[in-house]
Amino acid sequence: MKLKPVFASGKKQLIPFITCGFPLKKETVEIIKLFLDSGIKIIELGVPFSDPVADGPTIQYSSYIALQNRVNLGVVFDIIEETLKYQQYAAVVMTYLNPVVIYGIEKFFYTISQLGVSGIIFPDIIPEEKDIFFSYSQKYSVDTIFLLTALTQKFRRKLVYKYSTGFVYLVTLTGTTGAREVLPKYFYNFVKTVRKETDKPLCAGFGIAKPQHVLPVIDYIDGFIIGSAFIDIIRNYSGSQRYKQLKKFISQFNWIIQ
Repeated sequence: MKLKPVFASGKKQLIPFITCGFPLKKETVEIIKLFLDSGIKIIELGVPFSDPVADGPTIQYSSYIALQNRVNLGVVFDIIEETLKYQQYAAVVMTYLNPVVIYGIEKFFYTISQLGVSGIIFPDIIPEEKDIFFSYSQKYSVDTIFLLTALTQKFRRKLVYKYSTGFVYLVTLTGTTGAREVLPKYFYNFVKTVRKETDKPLCAGFGIAKPQHVLPVIDYIDGFIIGSAFIDIIRNYSGSQRYKQLKKFISQFNWIIQ
């Protein structure tokens, strides 16, 4: 499933983030299936990495556990393949560049294209460095997604709009990921400014943990990414309670996304 038709539906998209292999490979697959059964159309799949500079303690912890489980790109590919066979969805891979360089950049894009991956996020690559991978993403029809913050100057924002073929990832705050009680007020004005500058799909992420975080800008964005709040539930609950709490959390947003 490609990103474009998902956004074309006009519905606001709740995009869960999950670290592949956390807490175990099998459980990652079951959690993704729960997301899909809940009507989720886009899922961000994190490749565990030892030095995730954009991620706060919660996602760092999930990466640590996944790496302890010896999760590598091969395991991530297995998870993607199994879940896409279960149900089609827009799979977006989030990875730092290092594992991809070791694997082989063109080989990586060929592989994820064959699996049916829709998009790629490299949080440690700026648009000026796009030539490292952009030609391969174009060749193998994998959408690119760049991050944009309120501190990004206007001439650089234009580069992000130009080279983000999937959606523009609006970072809600300065700092790393992690659920917050409140988001900075400047973010809301920033979203409105960006909406005037581009017609690309906009999705907000970092710190979002409740409907109140997105309601002030829901008319200006196409979706929102939630990661740490899901990881916390997965970490704090086990067995049937884990799935019950995940469903309960998602249900808070049903009136926004339906």
